[in-house]
Amino acid sequence: MTPKDLRMKGAFIRYDAGRADPFDARVFDPEWLSTAGLLKGSSAGRYAAHFFSYAGHEMVLRHFHRGGLMGRLNRDLYLRLGARRSRAFREFELLAEMHRAGLPVPMPVAARYQPLGPFYRADIITRRIAGAEPLQDVLTRAPVSPALWRSIGAEVQAMHDFGVDHSDLNCRNILVGAGDTVWLIDFDKCRKRPPGAWRQANLDRLQRSLVKSSASLAAFHWQREDWAALLEGYQKAEPQPD
Repeated sequence: MTPKDLRMKGAFIRYDAGRADPFDARVFDPEWLSTAGLLKGSSAGRYAAHFFSYAGHEMVLRHFHRGGLMGRLNRDLYLRLGARRSRAFREFELLAEMHRAGLPVPMPVAARYQPLGPFYRADIITRRIAGAEPLQDVLTRAPVSPALWRSIGAEVQAMHDFGVDHSDLNCRNILVGAGDTVWLIDFDKCRKRPPGAWRQANLDRLQRSLVKSSASLAAFHWQREDWAALLEGYQKAEPQPD
């Protein structure tokens, strides 16, 4: 990765010059992507991700939105603290570090910080993982093998061993790719931390998302034995004492 910084029309952009140089800031605009014939589609839901082709690569654009009650009052403005401390730049740097370490995360391509008075808006672009889809979507069609559940557990453990606390680990932020490869995505608000209770909190959050999906979706192929297989993979991946 070759990170470069660019300032354009008041916005600060960090991008990987090894993937897209020169960089066209218009790729942060879904309407421009559509007009230019680069947009390939968007995810469903209130806060859509946009899929597009650029510089010979498949990419994903995500705008940063507020959630919960605050999101009803303030859709996408954050307190201005400087580009390097923005959510977009922090996620860019964390993904770059994790990718260099060989963890199964998307490669960051660009991050944008747009000051607006005392606030800012932000966006991030990552490489799209070809053929991968959310674990939740996979489970609406058919059950998955115990081996895949163990792989999921092992990858979560690898993330934890690297010290990353995933603030929203759920069954939509785990992707399943070709050959049952496992990928972890959406590292907004995530950070590196010393070992602690947050590891179990991550696992608890993932389990709650599976239970909730099982209760709310008409077809969802998940059972308690699957969770046991995931934990088996997680525990086997734990570093052993000397």
